[in-house]
Amino acid sequence: MKKLIIIVSTLLLLLSCSHEEKTTGDNVIFVDYENDKQDIVFNYSDFLDSVKYVPLETTDSCLIGNIKDIHFVNNQFYVSDNRSVFVFSREGKFIGKVSRFGRGHGEYVNLTYFDVNKTNGEICIYDQGHGMVHIYTEKGDFLRNVRIEGIARDFAVLPNGHFLFYTPDVIPENYRGVWQTDENGNFVNQPVVLSDKCEKVVLMNNNLVHLNDSEIGLLGPMGFDNIYHVSTDTTYIAYTIETDFTIPRKILKMDDSEALPQTGSYVLTKYQETDNLVSLIMIGMGVKQKTIIYDKTTERVYHRTSYQDNREPTFFEWGKKVPVFLPIFRSDYGICFGYSTATMLMKMSNCSIVAPNCTEDSNPILCLYYFK
Repeated sequence: MKKLIIIVSTLLLLLSCSHEEKTTGDNVIFVDYENDKQDIVFNYSDFLDSVKYVPLETTDSCLIGNIKDIHFVNNQFYVSDNRSVFVFSREGKFIGKVSRFGRGHGEYVNLTYFDVNKTNGEICIYDQGHGMVHIYTEKGDFLRNVRIEGIARDFAVLPNGHFLFYTPDVIPENYRGVWQTDENGNFVNQPVVLSDKCEKVVLMNNNLVHLNDSEIGLLGPMGFDNIYHVSTDTTYIAYTIETDFTIPRKILKMDDSEALPQTGSYVLTKYQETDNLVSLIMIGMGVKQKTIIYDKTTERVYHRTSYQDNREPTFFEWGKKVPVFLPIFRSDYGICFGYSTATMLMKMSNCSIVAPNCTEDSNPILCLYYFK
């Protein structure tokens, strides 16, 4: 299967790896951001194979606050709010939780990010306040702490138990890019190094995406518009984009203390990747956004425009396949999923089809999207 490369031609990224580096072919995808007439009309449902709705069990033991993150690993959902990580079966049955908020032994002061070790099911919580990764069983039993040097903006667990950290912004005496530690927190390598060509970044959520059992995908920040595939031993630029949108030099050299102007800059966000598709959104500051889909099978690019009054384009056709669209939140291991609070879902006309027992006090409803 060919790889796609996403590049902004006026920018330079230095990629240095202490482990094996791979290069890709010369396939380049061009996003015609300025010219909406080049849009190819599409619906996500054109690529959709099936959809599954999962109402999460609601009991006094598993009342979820505002959802912060979700993972879908080994056919189980892991859902975090600001204080706990809840574990549910594929059918939404409550299994267990990690809820150890505090300053004592085995407790965390910040549930900053979390991930699940697919090999052994351990729940790993990155606590930025303590500078540690706390590790628990799915029942919430504390196993151990790992001290981490540096500040991270995202975090993932590799199949061998190593940790992957990502920091796109400039922090004094901190790694900028992606760095790997072993299971004890010892530095292993820095597979992606971001240069100083662009100091200003827009911090986005869910940068690190599990693609399969061995690889993690990463969408770089503004000015470094590559998608990297990172594994324990190998890192390469898998996707790149060329665009007619040129970021002025003065914006590239802005630091984090300066606010981005309303025009002249953009961000790439909402990165999702499955076996056959890559999806992301390109947002021009204060103007419009383009949803981009790359079909790996046909090597065709689709992009579609929306404006400020529609910042969350669904592009789903209503009907039997998708009776209720829940916005896609992230992808894990090739499956995309979204969620809705019970309150929001009950405002939708087809709520009774997907969650007949839903009340305002119910836990959120999840949705799995299986793409062709």
